[in-house]
This record gives sequence, structure tokens and C-alpha cells, in this order.
Amino acid sequence: MKNLFKIHPLTYIILLSILLTGYFNYFLIISFILIIHDLGHIIFLKIYKYKIYSITILPFGSIINSSVNSNSKTIEILIISLAGVCMQGLLYPCFFLLSRYYISDLSYNIFLNYNKYILLFNLLPIIPLDGSKVILSLLENIISYKKALIILNYISIFIIIIFFFYLTYQGLNSYLIVIFLIYKTFEEIKNHKYIFNQFLLTRYLSKVRYYKVKYIKKMKNIFKNNYNFINNQNEEKVLKTHYNNSICKIFKNR
Repeated sequence: MKNLFKIHPLTYIILLSILLTGYFNYFLIISFILIIHDLGHIIFLKIYKYKIYSITILPFGSIINSSVNSNSKTIEILIISLAGVCMQGLLYPCFFLLSRYYISDLSYNIFLNYNKYILLFNLLPIIPLDGSKVILSLLENIISYKKALIILNYISIFIIIIFFFYLTYQGLNSYLIVIFLIYKTFEEIKNHKYIFNQFLLTRYLSKVRYYKVKYIKKMKNIFKNNYNFINNQNEEKVLKTHYNNSICKIFKNR
């Protein structure tokens, strides 16, 4: 439990800047929104019995390192990804009632503005935001997993460019967040081959049953939510051969 929570350096910088400028109200309300957002993800990770290894706290949410993998059920990944913003939605009636009796109009308006910004921001289809996981969950149902990853990378770059121009003159904190998103997106692009091979490995090792069948010619065209016959061979046999060959290459290169 001691090492479960980690705070990203970017979070320290942005929260410190808020405190130094005297916006303590903002600090408390934004922190509360982020905690509730992350609680949504954690609740559903626990419901679906996934292990949580670490939680890295970011200025707009968190990155939760869990036992969820690329072959986890698409519907579960989709629900877990949307759970954070859904929990934020539940805050609206709660804060409305609080504004009637306990909190000032200023605090209520701060909540309305920042809850909206954090909610919409997390729904952007930019890696590693929740929106990117939602888009991937939708894409992998209609096209091959490899193509879905490539299209997501292009979408992420396109939205970052638009977001960058939207943030013109919005302050240093906004550009620090954009730089972080650019770094995470290009890290994903750089590791594309590794991510796809990891998908193939977890698929080979998992015992998931598929009810739809797809006939494909090459392994790179494999569909996540289908049982694939690859060049008229069942996928277990093809994946086993692939990984046996990969292991042989590793030992030969030593």
C-alpha cells in the first residue's frame, strides 16, 4: 500500500503554482474532483477483479497500472474507462445541493467550470486519456487490432495539434500538459511493435472463448474479439509457432 500511490512531477509543479498564486479554493475543489474521478476507475477495476499495482496522480486524473491488458474484455475496458467521467457527472447534483446550504457561489462556480473542463479533457481521444481507450474499444470491434492501434495514434496526434492551437495564450501549465501528452503519444508510436507483440502473447496465453469467427490471411490482421483462422490454420497453432520462432531468435542473438 505504501508504494501504491505516486505523484507525477508535473502534478507537483501545477498544484504548487495554484497554491503560490493564492487559489486555495481551486486547489481543494480540483483535488476533490480528481479523487472522485479516479475512484470511479478503481471501483470498476475491483468489480471486475483486476489487480491494481500503482496509481500515478496527474493534474487531470491518474494513470492506473493494473492487470488489465490488451486482451481483457472490450466491454470491461470501456466501462472502466468511462467510470471516471460518470462519477464526475454524479457530482453535479451533490454540489448543487451543497451550494444551497453549505458552500459559497464562488466555490460552486469553480466546481462547475473545472468539473466540466476535466470531464471533457479526459474524453479527448488522446493517449493516455480515457477518451483514447474508449475510441480503441470501439475500433477493435470493427477492424483488426493492429489497424485500430495505428488509427488511434493518428487520431491522438491530430487532436493534440488542434488542442495545442486552442490553448494559445492559456498559460504555462496548459503547455506542460500538452508536452506530456505529446511524449505519451510518441512513446506509444515508438513502442507500437512491442505493444502488438504483447497483445499476441497475452492472447496466446489467455483462455478466452470467442463466439465469432474471422478468416484472415496474415497474423497482423488478427481481430481481438473474434476467433481467427489465419491462412486456414487455427490461431493457437500460428501464435505458438510465432513465439517459438521468436524465442529461438533471442537465443541465437545471445
